[in-house]
Amino acid sequence: MTEASLPLVLRGVSYAFGEGELRRPVLRAVDLEVRPGEIVLLTGPSGSGKTTLLTLIGALRAMQEGSCQVLGQELAGANEAQRVALRRRIGFIFQQHNLLGFLTARQNVAMALELTPGATEAARRAEAGRMLEAVGLGDRGESWPDQLSGGQRQRVAVARALAARPGLILADEPTAALDRQSGGEVVRLLRDLARQRGTAILLVTHDPRILDLADRIIAMEDGRVVPASQADAARPG
Repeated sequence: MTEASLPLVLRGVSYAFGEGELRRPVLRAVDLEVRPGEIVLLTGPSGSGKTTLLTLIGALRAMQEGSCQVLGQELAGANEAQRVALRRRIGFIFQQHNLLGFLTARQNVAMALELTPGATEAARRAEAGRMLEAVGLGDRGESWPDQLSGGQRQRVAVARALAARPGLILADEPTAALDRQSGGEVVRLLRDLARQRGTAILLVTHDPRILDLADRIIAMEDGRVVPASQADAARPG
């Protein structure tokens, strides 16, 4: 498989906050590849650069050094309009579900389809219903977020992230606010649905309970990717 066909390829990505004497490196020459349908967990202590890396990959922050190819688009030198266009092709899932409280579960999912060319409101609602069925919430489409449990709200967030069939899912601590059972269910569900569609997942986590659900674990320390042998050692035996 060529690099051009991979959903994510990073080469020598470095990033720093501040300038001059206040300059503080956060990422240092990071190399990373993620294949279609692969779930990769990004682990490491707080301050190791995980979230900064995720924001660069998600086109939420402008690149400084290195190459970052996401879904075939090079982000080095990309302008804001190009980054906005790329963000529409990426599914995002966060620690807090970020559902809109004044919309039902179905409406929250349907929002992700508003930019789908030619899709009518009825078609968007129907697809949102199918996605809620896929995450086991087919009977909760008209429920408001405050009527759902934490695990159910994250399931709605998974449905929303996958609804527009993105080529890449970026998840930042999606299980941090969930108990063991709910967290494991959400990640297994995300993994299974993404594999069915060939969607790659890069998931930042501190949660040791979900390490065994990954195809691969990448560890970061002090802005660098730790060698694979050390990352593999973090996986439960």
